[in-house]
Amino acid sequence: MRRGAGLSQRALAAKAGTSQPAIARYERGAATPSWETLQRLASACGRWVTIGTGVLPDPHDMELAETLLRMTAAERLRALRRYARLRGAAER
Repeated sequence: MRRGAGLSQRALAAKAGTSQPAIARYERGAATPSWETLQRLASACGRWVTIGTGVLPDPHDMELAETLLRMTAAERLRALRRYARLRGAAER
């Protein structure tokens, strides 16, 4: 963010109300800013921070979807029939 905003560490620190050594520690990964500090840093760079959530796909589901997409329509129908027979047998 800092580089994208064209700011030096010292300039960012002054705008965000922190110290240049703190900025250096954050950038090196030697320290983690609090949520409030992160928001101040982003704001000083003309940005904002958001947190979002979403469903992380199960790798098995992704693999199955990719396998199905590689199949022709006829192959998918045959696979569906086999699945239906297996499921019916398992339920009995």
